[in-house]
Amino acid sequence: MMKTCLKLLGKLLIAALAFFAVTFTIYFFNLDMKATALLAPWLEKWYDHQEHDQYI
Repeated sequence: MMKTCLKLLGKLLIAALAFFAVTFTIYFFNLDMKATALLAPWLEKWYDHQEHDQYI
């Protein structure tokens, strides 16, 4: 029982460290905003073609 718990705890620790490494890399290199900058022209084009209500 204890051996199984330690294996599970070890796997959870590895998964948590991997998740931290990925999110830290995204944060450190500002990858979320770089991806947004790449998608912005496509998103603006899509948004401009949508019908909008003119009521204020």
